[in-house]
Amino acid sequence: MKGKIRAIIVDDEMPARENLKFMLADYCPEVSVVGLADGVESGKALFEAERPSLVFLDIRMPSGSEGFELLDKLEGDDFFVVFVTAFKDYAIRAFENRALHYILKPIDEGDLQEVVQRIIMRKSLLEKGEIEPEKARLSGLNDVIKDQKDPTRITIHHSKGIKIVEVDDIDYLESSGNCTILHFSDGSSYLDTRTLKVYEALVPQHFFRTHRSYMINLRQVSEILHGNDQSVIIKSGKSLPFSRDKKKELISAITNLG
Repeated sequence: MKGKIRAIIVDDEMPARENLKFMLADYCPEVSVVGLADGVESGKALFEAERPSLVFLDIRMPSGSEGFELLDKLEGDDFFVVFVTAFKDYAIRAFENRALHYILKPIDEGDLQEVVQRIIMRKSLLEKGEIEPEKARLSGLNDVIKDQKDPTRITIHHSKGIKIVEVDDIDYLESSGNCTILHFSDGSSYLDTRTLKVYEALVPQHFFRTHRSYMINLRQVSEILHGNDQSVIIKSGKSLPFSRDKKKELISAITNLG
């Protein structure tokens, strides 16, 4: 390998982009971050302008649509992708079956260093013509992940052990700083130290992020109110706000709910 690996970071959250950039600078001197992007269009423009050898890409699970949409738009087959996100267990298996590179949030510096070393090795082999480009392994990955069954239970780790939760017992999830409050159908609640962003990766597709502070189990929705006080009413009678820019997507999700 000659010189540093030129890389870009694509993540919809600014703190996540900056954190990864700083971690690469501190722990992976072999990598030079040449740009940051926050979505499909900015990521595509940055890729075309810089032509990096490496893309660190956050895929917003569970649908993964935005990340995979970007991959479909990137031309060429001489670049590598490292998926940086909080994945569902079955998604991790999909990546491992295709020998794709990924690291999980929150990022561990050891994991980051390990994946960069693997990229360096594979980049060297690619330049020597000893391996095929990786892009073919990305083809159809979105469909593979979507075809996997959604989890019916999730586990929550706490100081005394592990709590097992039936996902359909959850009415909604509420952000509380860097933690999440799970509100259950029986009226109980539980505080977990993972963020709402992480829970987007853990829960099935019938959970919808209606607001920066709330994610709702669409199967528990009984009514959607419009007007100045627009809100979602769940079966328990609880009224929860939803962002105006989410209205069209929310109605579509409810309409298409299986």
